[in-house]
Amino acid sequence: MYAALHSEQTKFFSFGWCILGLFGAIVVPLFYLLTLNVPKTGGEKEILSLCLQALYLGHPGVIVASAAYFGQEYSNSALRTTLLTQPSRLKIACVKFLNNALIIVITGIVAIVVCLLVLLIQHDMKWFSAYELIITKSLPMSILSWIQIALITAALSVITKSLIVPLAIMLPLMLGLSHMFFSISQSAKFLPTLATMNFFSIPESTVFLEKWSGLGVQFIWALLLVISSIFIFSHRNVR
Repeated sequence: MYAALHSEQTKFFSFGWCILGLFGAIVVPLFYLLTLNVPKTGGEKEILSLCLQALYLGHPGVIVASAAYFGQEYSNSALRTTLLTQPSRLKIACVKFLNNALIIVITGIVAIVVCLLVLLIQHDMKWFSAYELIITKSLPMSILSWIQIALITAALSVITKSLIVPLAIMLPLMLGLSHMFFSISQSAKFLPTLATMNFFSIPESTVFLEKWSGLGVQFIWALLLVISSIFIFSHRNVR
């Protein structure tokens, strides 16, 4: 298991689009905070709100990294070689999803620390206040949302056998298409890209799902798509 996980980590970091996605997930929130024109005074609640807003902007990077990681197996015709080194398709799928989740967790932690460091400097906060923000539920839950969006994107990549299709689906939804759907129908709040909006908003908005309900809806999306993708991957012929 460890050897397979190490091999997948090497594969992930050897593909430029994966690295670019992780870089974007950290740098885009950082640029947002650096260019944000807000008063340099505020309490911990305001700081937490700014940090969450910045982390929401990291979703596109997560989507790019996940789509590239799984999609490279099909775009580079590497899947046949992968299956030769590890014939068990179930093991391959589980290791890849696990590896993807672990990398997103580490990236999320780095993004949170970077964002809080910037906010510490901008708002002259104390280190103890930053520590209190880190251990609040909101910031760890934002990483969980990142993970579930990553798993949904990866599953779509497996189902469609493509790097481009999941990007074409998830990026527009994350960058505003889902909000356009929401303006047409309230049912759009159940889309995975809108379900957890209240985790990145302080105070919570009453028009979107409550935090834990939204997280549950997003989890159902991730669970159904991951199970479907593993089943399809396990039974699909490789050409």
